[in-house]
Amino acid sequence: RDAGSRTMMAFIDRLLELGCVVKFWPENLYYDSVYVPALQRKGVEVLYGARWGGRFGDYLRQVGGDLDAVLVSRPTVAQHTLDAIREATSARVVFYGHDLHFRRMEVERDALGAAIDGAAIRAMERLERDAWARSDVVLYPSEIEALDVAALAPGTQARAITPYAFAPVATSPNIASRSDVLFVAGFGHPPNIDAACWLVESVMPKVWARRPGVALSLVGSNPTQAVQALAGERVEVTGYVDDAELERRYRSARVAVVPLRFGAGVKSKVVEALHHGLPLVTTQVGAQGLPGVSAV
Repeated sequence: RDAGSRTMMAFIDRLLELGCVVKFWPENLYYDSVYVPALQRKGVEVLYGARWGGRFGDYLRQVGGDLDAVLVSRPTVAQHTLDAIREATSARVVFYGHDLHFRRMEVERDALGAAIDGAAIRAMERLERDAWARSDVVLYPSEIEALDVAALAPGTQARAITPYAFAPVATSPNIASRSDVLFVAGFGHPPNIDAACWLVESVMPKVWARRPGVALSLVGSNPTQAVQALAGERVEVTGYVDDAELERRYRSARVAVVPLRFGAGVKSKVVEALHHGLPLVTTQVGAQGLPGVSAV
């Protein structure tokens, strides 16, 4: 449904390949009828439901002695879990931040004049710094961000890691015969909402002035009202699609576009488009953290 979820699934698959016994605690303890069984079929123990009632510390007191390592994802989750992990286990703690949240907030404020309270940015930075300080290893998808963390908090074991893993796909040779534009994203994320609005309102009119028959598809989960309002005769808003439908979309589009004006980290939608052999138009923000990828 989103880049973060794909990342965590890739991590889980690699851990299983290494022979690890993997236990998964979703912070909201939600039983997703699609993804919980899928994880269980892989051999992952998924904790969910009223049985635990959010009592993470109670669970760790039962199993903590058996844990060799704990991977914690996102600073907002880390703030509620790291104390319990340290108290109940001797496990090695690895923090995966996905991106530097406070840097993303700074770029949004500076690029768009967004009304982001400086106090909110500083509060997020404190959360992230606290997670670094209480973890043995800190991982980010971009070498730039890992170096930034090391400079901000000397002594932190900050490393870059390749976050996305894809099965091989057969690229189609008939790209030149296609005409439509594809933007894939999770549209509950503020950078993607802004990108969709900017694309439809400011970029595509220039395309349509020269090629009026081109259609644009905004493909991805959780479209907000602002994104849904972009739908029209030449703009499709699909909402969530499964992997099979996403593959079909990549095989039928002429070009992928990632029109991000702010953001942080490595963008999975950029990597995914390149993986499918699709011509890609993006921005400097979209190309961030990917050596050798230049923005148009």
